[in-house]
Amino acid sequence: MCPLWGKNSGGKDTFDARSYKLREVLISTFTVVIKSNFNTVLFFGLLMLGVTSCNLWNDKPGVPHDVFVPEFTLTTTEGQGTSANNISEIWVHSETDVLGVFPLPANIPVLEGEEGESISIRLLAGIRANGISSTRKPYPFYKSLDLDFPFISGSNTTVEFNTTYTDNSAFILAENFESANRFQASSTSTASVVRTTDPALVFEGSASGMIVLSDSLAHVTSTTQEQLYDLHKDGPIWLEFNYRCNNSFAVGLSVIGGSNVQRTPIIVLNPSGDEWKKMYLDLGPLVLSTPDAYGYELTLDAIIDFNNDTGLILVDNFKIVHFE
Repeated sequence: MCPLWGKNSGGKDTFDARSYKLREVLISTFTVVIKSNFNTVLFFGLLMLGVTSCNLWNDKPGVPHDVFVPEFTLTTTEGQGTSANNISEIWVHSETDVLGVFPLPANIPVLEGEEGESISIRLLAGIRANGISSTRKPYPFYKSLDLDFPFISGSNTTVEFNTTYTDNSAFILAENFESANRFQASSTSTASVVRTTDPALVFEGSASGMIVLSDSLAHVTSTTQEQLYDLHKDGPIWLEFNYRCNNSFAVGLSVIGGSNVQRTPIIVLNPSGDEWKKMYLDLGPLVLSTPDAYGYELTLDAIIDFNNDTGLILVDNFKIVHFE
């Protein structure tokens, strides 16, 4: 008899749902028939033994060809900004299907192929859009990696996922704080966005942006000044930035001109402790909803959290990415 629980190729427990459902149907039928005819009962009993036999119905998968991807690295050129990224998983596509999403370092079992047959798969860098786990998706601006190899069961292939931005990616390097600070606080703010060159606080390069909050520096509403970013309305458009904070803060857009002038925080970021993080923020929904705007400014706002005596917010490498 085949057990309902077994091991997959990775050694993890798997549940044979089809065998379980078939046994339920046959047992139900057997219970009804047993009341009327012993010979029929005997027949169904033998049938149950036959169809659940390991020799007749065996769903054990074949031996895969494993593809191992130890890490993801991004290389940028001048004008593309930082290469810092937050790719912790990869999407794997075959020529006909999505094979799965695998956390890095990734071990990808490939089963689609006959021995020696040429196999093609595509690796795509996966992000958590707006920092939300339920909105995982491939990032459209990083080049995918196409692999072709002969399928050899039991074999292992290690590949390096080193990539760049796509050739048709366009960039607006909004602020990296290296030589300036475009964020200006409103007249009602009691705190402000400033540059820090303290090595203990800087993410990379020589400076980062900083907001210090306290009882007397309780809130800041800031906007980039006179940039009027021209954001395309006909494709994906994302804001990338790095941050570290022990106080929540908001990032968004100020819509300039048109019939729907507004200042909209798009995301509120929770404290990250001492860890620098990378955010991929989808600007598309807001930009597409304001088709007659003639420009946009970035916004950066914070209010001291009620359980904090002081707050520290560090930001860096604001860049907007879209297709040409």
